[in-house]
Amino acid sequence: MARDRDGVAAVAWFRMAVCVGWFFLVGCEEARTASPRIPVLGEVGGQVAREGVEAHVWSRTLRVGDPQAPHAVMTSNGDVLVAATYQEPIDLGAGPLPFDRGVAAPHLLVARYSPHGALKWAQGWTPRGPARARVGGVAVDATDHLFLSGLSAGFTRGGATLPAGPFLARLDGAGALDWVRSLPGEGPVAVNAVAAAPDGGAVLVGDFSGTRDFGEGLKTAPGARHAGFALRVGPQGEQRWSRVWLPVGEGEVSARAVAVDVFGDVQVVGGYAGAVSFGDATFLTVRQHTPFVVKLDRDGDHLWSHDVRGTDGTAVSVAVGPDRVFVGGGFSGRLYFQDTFHQADSRDGFLLAYDAHGAQRWARTFPTSAPMVATDEAGQVTVAGAHDGGHALGGGDLPPGLYVAKLLPDEGTSLWVRGFASPGTQANARTVSVDSSGGVLLAGGLDRPASDGGPAPRLQDGFVLRLNP
Repeated sequence: MARDRDGVAAVAWFRMAVCVGWFFLVGCEEARTASPRIPVLGEVGGQVAREGVEAHVWSRTLRVGDPQAPHAVMTSNGDVLVAATYQEPIDLGAGPLPFDRGVAAPHLLVARYSPHGALKWAQGWTPRGPARARVGGVAVDATDHLFLSGLSAGFTRGGATLPAGPFLARLDGAGALDWVRSLPGEGPVAVNAVAAAPDGGAVLVGDFSGTRDFGEGLKTAPGARHAGFALRVGPQGEQRWSRVWLPVGEGEVSARAVAVDVFGDVQVVGGYAGAVSFGDATFLTVRQHTPFVVKLDRDGDHLWSHDVRGTDGTAVSVAVGPDRVFVGGGFSGRLYFQDTFHQADSRDGFLLAYDAHGAQRWARTFPTSAPMVATDEAGQVTVAGAHDGGHALGGGDLPPGLYVAKLLPDEGTSLWVRGFASPGTQANARTVSVDSSGGVLLAGGLDRPASDGGPAPRLQDGFVLRLNP
């Protein structure tokens, strides 16, 4: 049995930040005099703590009161685009966003910040009815257009409408709606991720049961089972192709994340149960869920696919680099990769590296949540997630919070690891992205602490955190 211990070697690089937690809207000194209901982080250790502070560029708390964590992505000039749902009045700094107290459904916000954290604009979309709503993913293309996906509650703003149900929309750099595309049908559907393509279009992935039209006629999932899907559209939302992966028998398939490389090839990851074919061999598992990765060419044809045989878990993130495909997820029990077993302590995170042709390169496992993964122009890998404290990533006794780490692509060796404590709250990472300079953007959620010291409520707020390389 082998287990990743790169974190032990990374102690020399470990930095513990003290300016991150429930007070993203204020600085360290302001936090020390803030309301006592807001936890204040203590230093973890002298110079190590100060080094972590230097990495912090800016951060914001989004007091959305919604269980769905926000998504965020960086544009080519370093601006930050944020999308989230909110269920209580909110003001990001340019005046209150629209809020209809008579509607139970979540509202939608989209905002843009400068590279230094100044709010450029913010807009709120109001729901028409009590339908389910969530942000499924955001992506930005080379011309600064924002792709926004998810489930709409009939969101409206200034005469523009995102029809109720699953959708993919494109907004310009000022937040104006260019076009929106629906996925008509019946039955539950989840829009889980979107990625921009080199041709100016986008690829959308998720899962559904019942019947759904992805632009090439109705597709039906067997029985009450879930099937996975991928949809590629052009710059104006026009149909390129769609793929539906139907489970065999009592199985199910969920596509959770997608990445498009410079050649236009598409990498999709997720989890499956039972049996499924992605275009080549049929995979079979007796686990509750087993991770998978499938690569399609720009026309949607199958190139290769793999599952992580014998593993109980799901892949939730994917990124591509020069001759590399990186897959992040969570697992329990054992993970078998490159003729080596990795044993989870309970529910651990994994990071797998394949080459562009699907050959296994290396694997790392961590006693943390499933890592979100991104790559930079040098091909280096950034992973981020949450940990419960203790010896997370080999950094000694750490308080619970978030971690961000950068790894070399060839063998997964740690370059540095940083921790961010959030005492009194539980933090989780939703998205991570990297700009051309290597700067890191992390977005996620924070459980809102109870004001009376009682049990924590179910409300959750969001955060956006910008770090130096």
